[in-house]
Amino acid sequence: MRRARSCRFSAPLLVLLAACAGGADDKADADTAAPAVEPLDLPDDPGADGAPVGVASVDVGGRPVAIWYPAAESARGQPTETVDVKGLLSAEVQAALADVPVPSLPTRAVRDAPVRNTGEPLPVLLFSHGFGGMRYQSVDLTVHLASRGYVVVAPDHAGRSLGDLLPCIFSPPLPGCALGGADPGPDDMRALLDWLEQDGGPVAGRVDLDRLGLFGHSAGGGTTSTLGEADPRFGALLVMAAPPAVQRDVPVLLMDGTCDTIIPEEDVLPSFGGLQDGVRVALVGAGHLAFSDLCALDMGTLADEHLAPRDDVNGAILGSLVQLATDGCPGGAPPDRPECADGFLPLEVSAPVVRAAATAFFDAALGGSGPGVLDDYGAGVEVQRGP
Repeated sequence: MRRARSCRFSAPLLVLLAACAGGADDKADADTAAPAVEPLDLPDDPGADGAPVGVASVDVGGRPVAIWYPAAESARGQPTETVDVKGLLSAEVQAALADVPVPSLPTRAVRDAPVRNTGEPLPVLLFSHGFGGMRYQSVDLTVHLASRGYVVVAPDHAGRSLGDLLPCIFSPPLPGCALGGADPGPDDMRALLDWLEQDGGPVAGRVDLDRLGLFGHSAGGGTTSTLGEADPRFGALLVMAAPPAVQRDVPVLLMDGTCDTIIPEEDVLPSFGGLQDGVRVALVGAGHLAFSDLCALDMGTLADEHLAPRDDVNGAILGSLVQLATDGCPGGAPPDRPECADGFLPLEVSAPVVRAAATAFFDAALGGSGPGVLDDYGAGVEVQRGP
């Protein structure tokens, strides 16, 4: 049997202790050494994915938070995460939905992959989900932005998350039904910033909070406007499917759909006219959920086939949920407008535009790189620049 190597007491004591201590220090230094530098080598097209992406979960102030980040090259080709949406819900809701086949959300992120050492700290983007949404609701976009060199952090907001909404569709409501009240988004985002400054979990020491952006969808767009107006630490704001009500001089990108029945175009445009530094990317024919992955849950079919026939479901609340959860999705009901006559703009058409425009916007606003939002994204996309 091979004997373990050790420091033997055959030398003077001080020499021996120095030799043993030196060996331990060398091993500790090797164990804690920073990983090799892997600079980002990104495609010129901002809509093309770049680095492999890792995803981690943390708890901040009692709320679950997802973090996406550029991963080490060793993560490329590794199995990627599929989000078990039903598994994110409370035990009571899971039991009530036991026979309902809720789809999962495939992603392009590797769970707990090593954070890439790019040789410099990474800019940070905070994401705020909409009413009835969740931290994973726009995972196509959050993963893409992480592949382009951003750390993207997204919490669930108490009072407007999917986990808070679903218990309310039952009669009587299940435990956890908690909707309404003041917008929790700004306080949640401030708590995230405090956590990033003081802790940072898997991205500790890897972030540059001087390059900080904020983006959100629907009610999260409202959070983006409210907090982005009040907090000058945010150097770029992306508002999706919501009025961009911002008065201070900060770059703002509005992305909206002209066939949105939840936040109609006429409710969005007046605020856009008040921006000091604004760009609008309008997706002609797109609905409310074109900026999320929630259509993949196919809530319309689930409601019709599995929930509406039940005696323990509140039909009025379910109907409102279905309207929200299908606006912009295949099979949803678009408004009576000429550009909506053939149904909502296909998601495979809108998603690449959303990825490209969002990335180009943040690259220019936070890093001063690239041309920024283009004037032409092809047929079906209108770009408008504010004063």
